[in-house]
Amino acid sequence: MRIIVLKDITPVVDAFACIGFNIDLNKAKGSFSQPVRYFVLLIGVIAWTAALAAYTMQYLTDVDKMVAAMTINVQLFLTTSKNLIFLARRKRFLHLNEALERLALNGNESERILWNTTNRFVLPITRAYRISSELTVSFCVLLPILKLLYYYIFHSEVVLTLPLPGIFPYNYTLPFYFILTTILTILLVYLCAYTIVAIDGLFGWFIYNISAHLQIMSLRLEQILQLPIEDPRFHRHFVDLVNYHKEIIRLSLELDAVYAPIIFLEVTSSSLPICFLAYQLSYLSDPANVPFMCLLMSSIVIQLMIYCFGGEKVQSEASCDQLCENIYLLIPWQNLPQKHCRLLLNPLIRSQRVLVLTGYFFTANRSLLVWIFRTAGSFTAMLFALKEKDV
Repeated sequence: MRIIVLKDITPVVDAFACIGFNIDLNKAKGSFSQPVRYFVLLIGVIAWTAALAAYTMQYLTDVDKMVAAMTINVQLFLTTSKNLIFLARRKRFLHLNEALERLALNGNESERILWNTTNRFVLPITRAYRISSELTVSFCVLLPILKLLYYYIFHSEVVLTLPLPGIFPYNYTLPFYFILTTILTILLVYLCAYTIVAIDGLFGWFIYNISAHLQIMSLRLEQILQLPIEDPRFHRHFVDLVNYHKEIIRLSLELDAVYAPIIFLEVTSSSLPICFLAYQLSYLSDPANVPFMCLLMSSIVIQLMIYCFGGEKVQSEASCDQLCENIYLLIPWQNLPQKHCRLLLNPLIRSQRVLVLTGYFFTANRSLLVWIFRTAGSFTAMLFALKEKDV
């Protein structure tokens, strides 16, 4: 039976292709499949970074305008950082995926069925995440155009607004410069949307891979216990089980290592845009921006849920309470030779230790998600206090 591999998770693979990255280690082109596309997208990011910086400096004393600019600034910083981290650690990401898939390919038919059953859930999750991100950026780009059409048709006047706050060294109300600014916006949101879909979706894929291997290990243990102790395959399968468990732990630790800086940035920065969006929804100056802000909020929350619930899934399954109980209760210790008992001590002891995904200083789980929302609430209260003071 053919197993599901990363190439079958089309939302993630297509997202990498859209930003110009190549995720096949065997390709001769190296890190970029479309280097021109990637660097053209970067031009849009650099231009908007400068425009946002100028806008923020000009309106430092205006809380409303500064918050609007900082919402985009934080997301831009987070997306660009993820992009650069993946670029710097690309081979580690892809070697990790290759190792996880190779383990699955070495399994028998029942193990491959279990692998496919577990990883099949990744596809609808990543597809929904991609749709959410695409809707967000579509509203961002289309909103100024819809405003322009509305005012022109119903009020016979031309009203040009920027999709995102920024100050440019030209008059964007002129037709040519308005089109140029719209193109820069498309480049910016295009890169941001597909970067988060690709890298966050890849994290979800790794989580389900680890989960599938832990379930396969439990299945192997049950199959081993059905063999007579005198069977020569008994010892060989026990040795393979212990080595398999060690490999799962090694790959889980590698997953933690490659995603630690991304989780750190996600946790430390995500409370700010949540806070800023909650503030803007409370002091709404333009109702037309509500769909975009709500979609952006939902995308940020989904990002956080991917990392926090993914970390919770690994923690609950890799701590292996069920595996520990199976080893201790199901195995006929009194009938095992001493060498088999010694072999089982390694997975028995290791399964009692908690394996967690960290962001250097954080443990990715549901408690962390609650802490982020509490922090965002504290920042929002502070902004409300500043707003009342200015009034």
